Parts: sequence; C-alpha cells; structure tokens
Amino acid sequence: MSDEPILVIKDNDSTIGIRARIGDEFSEHEIQLNVILAYYWDNGLPVIENIIGLFESSLKRTINDVIPHENLFLKYNLITDDEISKASRFEIHLKEVKADNQSLRLDGKILALKGLTSKEEYSKGILDKINILSSNNGSDNEEDWRESDSRVEKLVEKTIPTEKKISFKDFAREQRLRNGK
Repeated sequence: MSDEPILVIKDNDSTIGIRARIGDEFSEHEIQLNVILAYYWDNGLPVIENIIGLFESSLKRTINDVIPHENLFLKYNLITDDEISKASRFEIHLKEVKADNQSLRLDGKILALKGLTSKEEYSKGILDKINILSSNNGSDNEEDWRESDSRVEKLVEKTIPTEKKISFKDFAREQRLRNGK
C-alpha cells in the first residue's frame, strides 16, 4: 500500500460516495441524494448551494478521519447550466485538495448532477454520472450542455477550518453569554 493520501469521489443514482485513504487506513461517507433532495425541495431551500456545502463538509469530515488537520484547502471548477439559484445541473471538477499543505491524489474527481429543480425532473434523469473525463463515452444524440451558451463556470478556492470541538456544557454557556442571559 502506498502512503500517498488518496481521495476518491464516486456517484451512482442515489448516493455520492467520498473515500479518503492513506496506507491501510481509510474513511468513507455517503450522501444519500434522495433524502437530501426531498428535504431541500419540501422546505423550499436552495438545492445546489446546499448540496455543495454538504459535499464540502463531507470531504472535510472524511479526510479528517484519516489525516487530522486544521485547514482543508479546496480548489475546484463549478460548472452550472444557469446562474446557481436557477440551475438544474451542475458539475464540480476538483483541481486540488490539501489537508494542512499535504496534497491528496484525486481519483474520480468530477461530480455531475442533473434534474435538481424538481422531483419530476430528478426522477426522469436521476444522475448524469461522469467520473474522469478521459474519454467521450456519451452518445452523439445526447445533449452536451457543457459546451452550450448557457454554461456558467466559476473557479472556487476556499480554506475550510476545523471547528473547535467543545462540550455541550461549554456550548450552552457560550449561547447564554451570546444571548445576554
């Protein structure tokens, strides 16, 4: 086994799998899309922004299980078919992931979802699965929205700090102080 840290992103019709491995040690978490999307739709929440936030926090938690770190640096391209609040499709193309300046090798570095505006659209074409774009496996009749005029691409670079773990007692004390009680 290699001691090089590896991050693997896998998706299927109902989950996004995130796995971090270094040597024999690994951690894996899954995002259950059906449950998460139903919650967002039923509560009128912005779907893509929340999925991206959940994806980033799941990356942080998974990597932290095998490489404890203070800051996680993420660099990725976010591609949507419209401005983010109106988009029904998006892709995250991971470019770089570092845990306290330790780079992780990326396998399965593209996450692509479509049909996110409604339950009906999602059930028609559940997941547009694209792993590594090393070959063009799509049919000629399939719409390639990544090259259409409605493509919106944004480079995202962010550092996600590790939140300090505190006891419930200390948390309650902080809340009382914050609320002036």
